[in-house]
Amino acid sequence: MKTSTSFRPRRTDLGIALAIAFVAACIMAALAFVVPARGATKPNPAPAAMPAASEPEMHTAAAPPTPTTTLGRVRSTGRIVFGYRPDAMPMSYRDASGQAAGYSVALCNKVADMLRRDLSLPSLAVEWVAIGADFGDVEQQRVDLVCASDEITLTNRARASFSIPIFPGGVSALVRADAAQSLQRALEERRPAYAPLWRGTPPPTLEHRTYSALVGSTTIDALQSRIANMRLTANVEPVASYEAGLAAVVKGSTDVLFGDRAQLLQAVQRSAAAKELRVLAPHYTFAALALALARDDDDFRLAVDRALTRVYEDPQFGALYATTFGTADPDTVAFFRSVAVPK
Repeated sequence: MKTSTSFRPRRTDLGIALAIAFVAACIMAALAFVVPARGATKPNPAPAAMPAASEPEMHTAAAPPTPTTTLGRVRSTGRIVFGYRPDAMPMSYRDASGQAAGYSVALCNKVADMLRRDLSLPSLAVEWVAIGADFGDVEQQRVDLVCASDEITLTNRARASFSIPIFPGGVSALVRADAAQSLQRALEERRPAYAPLWRGTPPPTLEHRTYSALVGSTTIDALQSRIANMRLTANVEPVASYEAGLAAVVKGSTDVLFGDRAQLLQAVQRSAAAKELRVLAPHYTFAALALALARDDDDFRLAVDRALTRVYEDPQFGALYATTFGTADPDTVAFFRSVAVPK
């Protein structure tokens, strides 16, 4: 029998081989998908489809920024907050009904009237807040304006800014209206307006007098020191209050009462013996008093100064001043004309 030497795989073997090759190709393809080649970038998955909006998308409006300036707050809230000191008579105090009162309070109410017009805020509300002796309330923006009796000094300006002056303060002298003209002329020795008078050689008429000032005050300390420096032969009689000092002058037990000008003027204005007394024009010390506000707020300060200027120019200002201090003397009238800001 003849035997063939050619090799032909049987169909069964061929099917098995093809099946094995197909399985191997599938395994390799699977491995290539699961474990990508080194350095290959993994393809990003297709983004998920966004659901269709059934209604137009609504956007929420951002809240307006909080105002950082005083005028911004005033416009935003429709309110201005004034601070007053309950024990700073006659400039500001709490009256018998518990309300803010005094010269500075009346002046600030006039300022509020001007601001209503200037800011086009006819319904601007005024809130009064009792504050302490320092400037913490205005620094912390608890009040917008301090309506009291603060002096414009470098120390105070380190903590607050100030309006144009509202009163020419300092130390003045009170005498009887019928006191010797020689004494009045000696005490009223004319100096440049609002310059200190604690200097110079005393006239003989100042000798052998009795002088008074409030007990424990800086004024009585300065008075005693000045009398010693001038080598005056004179008596110093402390008084417990301005009312007691006025009574001593009226009675003649003291010749001159020295004290804070604002308090002297108010004491005379309220006294039954007002016609018998006279507060002399000169200032032995001078202190410009003003309204205090926050530092670095020029727009608000300008608004306040503009309002005060118009208040001073108003013919009714004389009546407002006289309510607390009596009729202004010529020096005081000149003072207010000088501090008003020109247009």
